[in-house]
Amino acid sequence: MSKQNLQVSVAIDRDPEDVIRFIADLRNRMKYLQSLKGVSNIQGDPGQVTKSWDWKWDLLGHEFTGTAKTIHYAPGRRYSFATEGGIKSQFTYNAEPEGTGTKLTVDVEAEIPAELAGTEGLDQLLAGAQQKGQQSLQKLKSLLEPS
Repeated sequence: MSKQNLQVSVAIDRDPEDVIRFIADLRNRMKYLQSLKGVSNIQGDPGQVTKSWDWKWDLLGHEFTGTAKTIHYAPGRRYSFATEGGIKSQFTYNAEPEGTGTKLTVDVEAEIPAELAGTEGLDQLLAGAQQKGQQSLQKLKSLLEPS
């Protein structure tokens, strides 16, 4: 497995508190994370900071499953969770006030499964992941900004 880092960011015309609260609510994840195909076995209230859950993720047509747990929550500032299983990763969402809204930066550190690293070449895989990440943030922005 190869450990890789990815960072994407977006400006959202919404208060940082609202942005982090929305992200921390597990029920919202499938609305903006295109590759997330399911969550189950939720430990804790999904409308709050959920302790742990099982996940199903599609990456380049390969399905992976595993468990995840919240590792950090600071209202209006940061939310972070880690995954184990088919893909070992850590997602960290940092929100900073920017004008009247929020600059949201997402850092992902992941170990790329061996079966994917060899399929398309690592550079192509990472470029695809970067593009999906940016698309997910644009979807998140459209969900959070007032119409």
